[in-house]
Amino acid sequence: MKSICPLCNGLYEIDYNCTNCNTNMIDKGPKVNYLDDYSPYLLDEITHRVDGVKRDECLHIYQCPNCGLQQNYSIERKDF
Repeated sequence: MKSICPLCNGLYEIDYNCTNCNTNMIDKGPKVNYLDDYSPYLLDEITHRVDGVKRDECLHIYQCPNCGLQQNYSIERKDF
């Protein structure tokens, strides 16, 4: 059985509000996609070893469109 991130695969969305201004934040994608030019094209088996979270989690960057605050949120991978 393979575990996948539901946000990366478009299964659903998770909303977070900015801690500064309470505006709905925007999911900018997994943190590993910002490591270098090629990381968005690598397999999950490779990239999820370097994001600093548990194997069954995917670290996403959320950004506030109002004040620009960025926060990381750990998203639980689901088995499929």
